Amino acid sequence: MTYVALIGAGLLVLYVALSYQLYRRAFVPDRPSFLDDFTFTPFEFQADYEEVELVTADGVSFGAWHFRQPGSPQTVIVSGGHKGQRQNSLGIAAALWRKGFNVVLYSYRGMPGSDRAPITFGIKEVLELQAVIAFARKRIANARIGLLGYSMGAVVSLLGAAGEPGVQALVLDSPFSDLRTLLIENVRKESKLPGSPFVWLAGIMLRLRTRSRISDCSPKDVLTSLEPRPLFFIHGGADEVTPVIHSRRLYDAYRGPREIWIVQGAPHTGAYFADRPLYVERVAGFFARHLGLDVSGHLRLVEEEEVS
Repeated sequence: MTYVALIGAGLLVLYVALSYQLYRRAFVPDRPSFLDDFTFTPFEFQADYEEVELVTADGVSFGAWHFRQPGSPQTVIVSGGHKGQRQNSLGIAAALWRKGFNVVLYSYRGMPGSDRAPITFGIKEVLELQAVIAFARKRIANARIGLLGYSMGAVVSLLGAAGEPGVQALVLDSPFSDLRTLLIENVRKESKLPGSPFVWLAGIMLRLRTRSRISDCSPKDVLTSLEPRPLFFIHGGADEVTPVIHSRRLYDAYRGPREIWIVQGAPHTGAYFADRPLYVERVAGFFARHLGLDVSGHLRLVEEEEVS
């Protein structure tokens, strides 16, 4: 019996340790580094921009860059991925700015340039998006707002737009359809163990720390609130982090106008890097159609075979 008890205790300790490791990887921000201050900014792109400091409804301070297009109401807000920094999206932000859009690129809580706070995969990060939308409406006359999100940022965009009817169009690059499902899939893939028990305990840890539930992060449950706004799903066909089936589930379930572009061979959020010019043309063209910006003189003709 002593050996059985020891084995049981060992398995329990291992279970808790692995669940805590999952919790840390998913919900705890990386430690600050001195290199965080040595980053690219819109300055490197010779953009007309301003550095903005904003505060969420729950008191979290965070930073943003506003790429300015005086006289243009068309505005794209860019939301980055899990544990990503805003400079990671400078390429697409600068490209859309050159097409004639105002662009706002911002940091999440817990990221460099923001107050340290737990990551919640969009549940609380929606508050940052809401603060950015409020800033855009105040700063840009008659703002016509579209959202561009990557991975977790695509989920932030979906959840945020569900409560913001003024958002007019969304581009969603590599979203997941349900957080619990995604975490279980990744635990199974990496450990070959059943994912549900570990995700359950990690969820308890998240709830104790933030009062947020993993079940609160389910984009498929808010799709009805987005109708009839247009959605454009983009996903890499070789995505091993968030399998392409997640975008297909959302696309199939949505009853409003929608498009989907699967980039064969591209990894997670890799569509932009697979063909930067084509990616910019497709995203800019989508926003131009739905936000009312005439960029016909700046867009090249996209051949049908390019977008399969």
